[in-house]
Amino acid sequence: MVLTQWLVASEASTAANEVPLRIQLLGPPRVLRDGEAVALPGSRKVKALLAYLALARAPVSRSQLCQLLWERPSDPRGELRWCLSKLRAIVDDPDGRRIQTRGDTIAFDSANCDVDAIEIGRMSEAALDALGPRERQRAAMQFGGDFLEGLEIGHSPPFEHWLTAQRRRFRALHARLLRNLASALPDEEAFAYLERWLEIAPFDGDVHKMLLGALTRRHRIREAKEHVEATTRLFEAEGLDCRPIRDAWRSARLRGSALRQPMQLTA
Repeated sequence: MVLTQWLVASEASTAANEVPLRIQLLGPPRVLRDGEAVALPGSRKVKALLAYLALARAPVSRSQLCQLLWERPSDPRGELRWCLSKLRAIVDDPDGRRIQTRGDTIAFDSANCDVDAIEIGRMSEAALDALGPRERQRAAMQFGGDFLEGLEIGHSPPFEHWLTAQRRRFRALHARLLRNLASALPDEEAFAYLERWLEIAPFDGDVHKMLLGALTRRHRIREAKEHVEATTRLFEAEGLDCRPIRDAWRSARLRGSALRQPMQLTA
């Protein structure tokens, strides 16, 4: 089944088992309540605060949050209070608060709430490898894009450092899922995952080798040649060695030629 079909199936399954609140951080940040999208404030720091609290493993002090997101304001605690009030309006329920404060600390209660990044983040590499193809496809559907895609906050170096680390972490998990899927599925089904892997890791030699092998096996030689030419230009523009890609293309052609050779009959 191709990627878009799996997305439809995944969304249908989600709708059938809807939790009251869903928070999507893998891609542009979104919040859904009872399956309906909630309008988020325009403030980038409200979205950043939601993501940070949702992924925090322990309550976070107000001073730490102020240092994380407010380097310059004269009243960072006042801005933090304002952001928290906006968050409460989005995620709190009439009968309970998800944004919880105790003393000087703030925590996010994820009970009865789905957060895509938490679900994926719990998966170790060994756990990902142990999943069957169907479960891997469903996990891959969680990725609607880069972590907090499109969200950048200037003049907040601590947050930018955290954001960069999280994006690197989730890209690695995503790439591993896509690699496993592309390795396990027939070529025609694997192409969608190889192309997505190529988007998030354009300088990973393995994805180029697997794509060239699949194109050659499907006799899509012209596409393979065009890919080698485009990849060569990309690597050379970055000062990278493209010889491994050309060697992979040469090997793929040799294997393809060997498969097309008629079998030799013995006397």
